[in-house]
Amino acid sequence: MRIDIQDLQDKIRLDKKKILRRADVALKAMAEDDAELSLVFVDDAYIKDLNRKYRGVDSATDVLAFYLREKKGFNPDNPVIGDVVISVETAMREAAARKIPVQKEMDLYLVHGILHLLGYDDEKTGDRKKMRSMEKEILEGICRDRT
Repeated sequence: MRIDIQDLQDKIRLDKKKILRRADVALKAMAEDDAELSLVFVDDAYIKDLNRKYRGVDSATDVLAFYLREKKGFNPDNPVIGDVVISVETAMREAAARKIPVQKEMDLYLVHGILHLLGYDDEKTGDRKKMRSMEKEILEGICRDRT
C-alpha cells in the first residue's frame, strides 16, 4: 500500500502519521491492501477552483475524489485508485458547528473520498444509505485503531 500526502494549506498542522494510519485502516477494510492513493489537504479557495473546473459548481465543498481506475474493483495492473482532496477549512467550520474535533470531521471526509474512488455513490437514496453504512463501519474501525 502506498499513500502520498500533500499539504497545500496553512490552516492547521497535519499529523501525517495519523492520517496514514487512518487511510490504511480504510483501505484494508475495503480489501484494497495493495492500493495506491494520493491525499491532498487544501483550503476552501483551492477546492472551490477544483469544484468549478471539474464539476461546474462555483463553491467550496468538503471533499472531492478523482478516480484513476477504468473499472470498479481491484486491478492488479493498476493499483492506483486516485486522489482525495480534502478542504481543511471546511472541516474546521463543520467540526465547530457540530461541536466535534476537526480530526473526526476530516476522518469522515477521508473515508467518504476513498469510498467514492471505489465506486460508492451518494446521489440516489439507496446508494447513499449503502455509502453511509460503509462509512460508519470504517469510521468505527478507525476509532478502534486510534493512537
